Formats: sequence, C-alpha cells, structure tokens
Amino acid sequence: MRSLTFPCFLRHRISIFSGTGSPLTAVRLSSLATDLELPPITSDILLDSIKSSQWHIVEHLSDKFTPSLLSTTLLNLVKTPDLALGFVNHIDLRCLDFQTQCLAIAVVSKLSSPKPVTQLLKEVVSSRKNSIRDLFDELVLARDRLETKSTILFDFLVRCCCQLRMVDEAIECFYLMKEKGFDPKTETCNCILSLLSRLNRTESAWVFYADMYRMEIKSNVYTFNIMINVLCKEGKLKKAKEFLWIMESFGSKPTVVTYNTLVKGYSSRGRIEGARLIINEMKSKGFQPDLQTYNPILSWMCNEGRASEVLREMKEIGLVPDSVSYNILIRGCSNNGDLETAFAYRDEMVKQGMEPTFYTYNTLIHGLFMENKIEAAEILIREIREKGIALDSVTYNILINGYCQHGDAKKAFALYDEMLTDGIQPTQFTYTSLIYVLCRRNKTREADELFEKVVGMGVKPDLVMMNTLMDGHCASGNMARAFSLLKEMDRLNVNPDDVTYNCLMRGLCGKGNIEEARELMGEMKRRGIKPDHISYNTLISGYSKKGDTKHAFMVRDEMLSLGFNPTLLTYNALLKGLSKNQEGELAEELLREMKSEGITPNDSSFCSVIEAMSSLDAEKSDS
Repeated sequence: MRSLTFPCFLRHRISIFSGTGSPLTAVRLSSLATDLELPPITSDILLDSIKSSQWHIVEHLSDKFTPSLLSTTLLNLVKTPDLALGFVNHIDLRCLDFQTQCLAIAVVSKLSSPKPVTQLLKEVVSSRKNSIRDLFDELVLARDRLETKSTILFDFLVRCCCQLRMVDEAIECFYLMKEKGFDPKTETCNCILSLLSRLNRTESAWVFYADMYRMEIKSNVYTFNIMINVLCKEGKLKKAKEFLWIMESFGSKPTVVTYNTLVKGYSSRGRIEGARLIINEMKSKGFQPDLQTYNPILSWMCNEGRASEVLREMKEIGLVPDSVSYNILIRGCSNNGDLETAFAYRDEMVKQGMEPTFYTYNTLIHGLFMENKIEAAEILIREIREKGIALDSVTYNILINGYCQHGDAKKAFALYDEMLTDGIQPTQFTYTSLIYVLCRRNKTREADELFEKVVGMGVKPDLVMMNTLMDGHCASGNMARAFSLLKEMDRLNVNPDDVTYNCLMRGLCGKGNIEEARELMGEMKRRGIKPDHISYNTLISGYSKKGDTKHAFMVRDEMLSLGFNPTLLTYNALLKGLSKNQEGELAEELLREMKSEGITPNDSSFCSVIEAMSSLDAEKSDS
C-alpha cells in the first residue's frame, strides 16, 4: 500500500465521506474519523500544502503550528517570497510570536513590490506591543538568519512609520540604521523630511537634513523641493528662492514642482507680485505653468474678492479650472457671505462634468449655517442623502456645531446619535459643540456628565473644550465648579490661556467680586499669560456696574498705556457707570472723545448719556 502525505490523506478521507455509499456507512466512517490519529505535521507536509495552494488545510491546522515549525517553513520559502506571503495571509500574523513575525516580514521583504511588507510592518507597529528599537533589533536577527546583505527591510520600516505619522519612531529607526552602519536610501530620508514638513516641525527638519549631509546621503530633486517648502512655511521666501541656486550647484535641476512650491509659498503670504515673478522665471526656464501653479494664487485673491483677475489670466493661457479651483472659489465666496455666487460656481462645476466633493458640500453647508440659513442647509443635506452619499465626520461636525450655535440641542444630539450608529467616531470638536449647547441652555449638570463621559472614554479634553465648559459654569454663577475646572486643567496638562482667565474674571465680575477678578489678572500675568483688551474691558464693565467709575477709568488708563485701543464696549461700559452715578457732564465729554476716536456710538451709548444728563437737567430746573 502506498504511503500518503498529509494533504493526500486528507483528500482521500474526504472522498470517502462524500462518496455514494449508504448513509449509515458514511455516518460510521465519519464517527470513526474523529478518533483517527492524524500524522504529525512536519515542515515537508506544510510546504506541500503551501506549494499546492491548499490554503484550506493551512487555515484548518494553523492552531497546531509551533514557532519552530513556522520558522523552518518560512526559511524554506526564502526563494519563493510570493508563497511566503500567501502563507502569512492565510494565518493570523497577530497569533505568531514576535520572533516569527519578524522572520515572516524579512522573507516577504524580498518581493519586488514594497506594499506587502509595508502592510505587515504596519500590523506589527500599530499593535505597539514592542518598542521600535525591539522591532528593529529583531528584524536585524531575522535578516542575519536569511544571510542577506540587503538593508531595504529597514528602509521599509522607516517608511511604514512615516505612513503611520509616527515621525519620532521613524527618526529613531534612521539613527539605529546609522549605528549599524546601514545606509538609508535618499527616498527613505525624503519620507521623514516630508512628514516633518507636513507636521510643521521645521526646526526638526533642518536638524535631520544636516545629519543627512554629514552622513553623505545625497539629496535629490525631491529633497530640495521639500526643504524649499520648509523655508516657505517658515516665511523665509528670499532664502527659499536662493535655494534654487544651491539646488543647481548640487546637480539637481528645478522642476515644475519646485517652482509651484515657491509660488504657493509667496501666495500663502499674500506676496502675489512675488509669486508672479516666480511664474515669469518659470516660463523663462521653459516650464509651462499649470493649475497647481495658479490655484494657490486663486485662493489668496479669492479671499481678497479678486478671483476674476486670476480666472481671466488662467483663461488666457488655456487653463480650465478643475475641481480644486472650483472648491477654492466656493470656499472664498462662502467665507465672504456671497452664497449666491458660491452656489453658481457649484452649478458651473457640475456643468463642466465635475462631481461636487465632500469638501464642496461641507463648505456650502458651513456657509449656510454661518448666514443663519438653516432650512437651505437642511435641503442641501437631503440632496446629499438622495444621491446616496454617506455623511463623513466633517459633515456631521459642521451640522452638529451649526445646530449647537443656534441653540437647537435636540437636532444636535439626534445627529450625534446618528453619527454613532453610522460607526463614525466623534471628535473633540463634536463633544465641545455638544457641551457648548448644553451650557447655553443652562444645563451645566448634563454638560458635566458629558465631559466626564468623554474623559472616561480616554479622550483627552483640549483647551477649547475646557474653556467652553468653564464659561458655561461662569455664566450660571457656579464659580466653585469653574475654579475646580482650572485645577483639573493643570492635572490634565492643559495650559490655560487668556480666554480661560477672561471667563473666570467675567464670572467674578458678574457676582460683584471685582477685586477678586483684579487679583486673577495678577495671577494671569504671573503665569506668563498677557491680558488682552477683553480682560481690561471685563474689569472696566465690572467696576462701572458697581458705580466705581474712579477704578474703571484707572483700568482704562492702564489699558491705554499698554497700547490697547478702547472699543465700543469700553466706552459703553464707562458711560453706564457715569449714568449710574448721574455724572452727565463727564458722560457728554466721553461721548465727544468717543467720536473723535472714530468710534460710532450706538443706541446703548446714547441711552446712557441721556440718563446721565437727565439728572443734570433736573438740577437746572430745580434751580
């Protein structure tokens, strides 16, 4: 009788069970099968299953695999990494021990495509069960077991960290490579530089770039483009332009992307004439400006209400606006309150065969809420839903915040529940909006409960959330809770700002505790937080309400000495104080001063002056 390998044995057994014999026989055989002792699983048997793509067998037996068996099998698949990938994909990588995981990654890294190994690395890195150093060291051991000289695996590890936005871990891997004498590829370094730039960590980008230079890692055109972008972000436009010469001296010729980066840098700072000079230089070098050249200029000019100039210039050189251009136009019009033109651009976009994006809809919805056109926003939402487009987190946040700003807690919380049902994770912004509407409706107890729920879920409150909740308690006069939140901010390492203290000062002044508010301004200064015009206006208003115009004017003088200009609020607060004390002549004098400063009095101003003057008129009539 011929011997059977495990896969053959299993196939033979299945054919018996699925035969056309009597049901009773089949049942007996099936019962017997459960008592059969299967041959021990060896690497040869497992390899036979893998090579014949018997993945159902591999999956069925995966819980019987030992680290030793898996390691031996993976080492036998070094020359066929595609089969190794198939094997790994049919077992759960997370169930493997750390050493075997790293060996599997090392074998799969031999594939020509970097995608599979990067995906495996992401799974291991994202689990965060081991430090990056531990992972690096274990991958070094796995590489040694494969007896290969290639260090590409470590480049993949750095790029994986960059894709996960784990820039500090990526930099750590880079220096670990340096310690081992491995030479990182220029493209790998570019990944780190690009991420540092996107995260606005410009100083770290220069430190890293200097280390690249010291390690004699050659920069390419992409490296220089990234560093030009870094200079533009820092506002060093002259140096960014000079970098073109440095770039060429190292043998890298600028590309369209290089010039577009400079144009964007100048445009984002409102230096439109400088941007146009870059475009002229670009043309002189034989490069044709494209939409990526003009869209940044369009963005700035749109905010200035001069979009038509750029559109005309684009048309003259044959450039047709794309979806990005239209979204810029729609955003600019929405921000300026010109919703009619914004929707006209949306319609024009559709006529040109471009589907509005989430960004388009979100911009329009936000604009409608800003203009208090709630019904129109709801009609647009229905239009989106009718198209079968599922709302994203940004849309939900815009809607929830919109309803919260208008005091409609019911609709806001209904959308929050829908958000959860749709499996979309609420953000800090979502919770801040909900806390705001609860506080606005004087439901501070419910706001506290929601806040505790957020903290309990592991969401770290940010400054805006803390200030929102504190302001709610200050408005309701619950100063004890407001000050307890200040202590909680210290505990959570959330640094207070001028808004925090202005809330507390306003709350104290509302309760008539002006001197406590004044002392709080001193604490504010000791913390290194500079009071602003709101801080001073709050104190002025507090003193004026008590009729203490002497101290109110003293605070006003201090405010002026620090370079803060008085506002309508400043003058109205002082006028109310004078009115309370029936100091008509001083009120008239202050009104004249107000007008001389170019501040137009409102109804409140005139009412205060009239009330102050009424006592003066009464005195004259009595005399």
